[in-house]
Amino acid sequence: MARPSMAGQRREEILDALEICILEKGIQATSLEHLAETAKMKRTILRHYIGNRDEIICALSVRWTENYNQQWQDTLSWLPNNYRADALIDTLFSSRSTEHINNTIIGEALFSEAKRLPEIKSDQEKIMAEFNRHLTSVLTSQFSAAPADNVELVAAGIYANYLMSESLLPLGLMDEVLKLKKSTLLLMSTLQ
Repeated sequence: MARPSMAGQRREEILDALEICILEKGIQATSLEHLAETAKMKRTILRHYIGNRDEIICALSVRWTENYNQQWQDTLSWLPNNYRADALIDTLFSSRSTEHINNTIIGEALFSEAKRLPEIKSDQEKIMAEFNRHLTSVLTSQFSAAPADNVELVAAGIYANYLMSESLLPLGLMDEVLKLKKSTLLLMSTLQ
C-alpha cells in the first residue's frame, strides 16, 4: 500500500510557521532560514512543498482569502433578519481577542506585499470587493429606500473606517476604534 501524501499537512505547517515568523519578526525580516527553523524543516522541504519565499507568502495570502470568505459566510448566517446592518457594525467594531489582533498583524503584513507581488494585490482586491458586496447587500436590506449610489458610498466609507479600526487594534487604541464606530453609525444614518 502506498504511503499517504504529506503535501497538504506540510503545506499547512509551513504556512502556520510563516504566520509565527510574521508575528515574531515581521514579514520583511522573515527569511527562508528562519521560516525553515520555525517549521522544523529544511529549506529544501519548504521549496519542495510550496516554493521560494514569495511563493510561500502568496500561498499564505490565498489561505487568508479563503478564510476571509468563510468568515463572511459565518457572519452573514447569524445576523438577525431585522437591523442586520446595525448588528454587522457592532460585529465589525467590537473589542477583539489577542488572536484577532494577531490575525490583523498578519493580514496587514500580507497587504504590505501587495505592491510587490501581483498575486497578493489580486487577493486583496477580491477581499475588498467581497467586503463591499456583502456590506452593500446588508445595507440595502435595512435601508431599501436609499438610492443605490448612496448605499455604495456609505459602504465605501464604512470599509475605510473598518480598515482604520483594524490598524489601531494592535496599538490598543480602543477609544479611537469606538470613535470610528460612532462615525460609521453616523454615516449609516444618512441612508434613512
